[in-house]
Amino acid sequence: MVTRKDIANKVGVSVSVVSRALNNSGYVRQEKRKEILHVAEELGYHPNPVAMSLQQKRTKQILYYSKDLNNFYNIELYEGMLEEADKNGYVVLINGRFNFDIIPSLMIDGIILPNDHITGQYLDAIGKNYHLPVVTASYGEDVYFSKAVPKIETDLYEGMRKSLEYLRSKGHRKIAMISLYDIGSYHARTLAWIDFMKYELETTLEDYHFGIYKEGLHNDERVMAFLEERTTDTTNIWESYYEKGMLAADIFHERQTDATAVIGFNDEMTLGFCKRIKQLGYDIPKDLSLMGIDGIPAGEYNEPRLTTLEIQAREMGKKCVQELLSILNGCKEKCIIHVPTQILEKDSVRDISR
Repeated sequence: MVTRKDIANKVGVSVSVVSRALNNSGYVRQEKRKEILHVAEELGYHPNPVAMSLQQKRTKQILYYSKDLNNFYNIELYEGMLEEADKNGYVVLINGRFNFDIIPSLMIDGIILPNDHITGQYLDAIGKNYHLPVVTASYGEDVYFSKAVPKIETDLYEGMRKSLEYLRSKGHRKIAMISLYDIGSYHARTLAWIDFMKYELETTLEDYHFGIYKEGLHNDERVMAFLEERTTDTTNIWESYYEKGMLAADIFHERQTDATAVIGFNDEMTLGFCKRIKQLGYDIPKDLSLMGIDGIPAGEYNEPRLTTLEIQAREMGKKCVQELLSILNGCKEKCIIHVPTQILEKDSVRDISR
């Protein structure tokens, strides 16, 4: 491998002069700079990225941790990161296995984490005492951090309320929810649904919540078919959103639920519900209206096209990178950067108010 010392020996200058010429930093006579660049090209010199990183104290690499690489939303988030990073000469590495202990050995400038829960786990594991810039995507969850971390936040409590208000404006009063969690969970989407629907459904509230989770379906063996429900360590296991949506449809049908609309935990779960509920003979949206949360492109290819609350994943990914690079450039950290939601009205919700 050709080194800067080889170039210096051939040109007859010091290594420091060669470094200034190659890095375009510091004074080098124009004629000598041209000669150094010509010799470097002639010898086939390529800078060692590891050495350059040590010299500049920058690797130009960001790590994105996301266990669920099957989730279209997470890929959209990643695409936004790639777009913004590329503008700034950075690359974004992706890791789908949560082994936080290896982070101190990696050559990275910072970390982007996918949600508040994972960020809390990272801080508790090593992040509280390991001084590497961290930014998290956030969804309004009530999670305690042992150290301040900038959040790129979409408030899903307010987003869920916006979605429910939209469904109510279309005449729907009995709105069921399909979720990955028990009704007693503290997830923002579930809390918003409870607060919005409790006066409408009163004592029957639990009959309209379908938590496809072992603690929500105590005696139902079907939920135990999912690997994530059979283990206590779900750190590196993907959630089966689509399949759980299909199971939610079976249970909805079996209970003969009289809801006129269903809102899903996310788009993938709602799309799985849609497929199965149509197989059971329901017409969407004539018999039942459906709405998702995320705004992933797959909803456009569903029949009918899925009405959804768009979280703007790409925009969140871009802002995660922007904030991380801002911190690396010495700017003061921002506590929360808000990304608004919007309803994408398609074909899966029927207006029954007329």
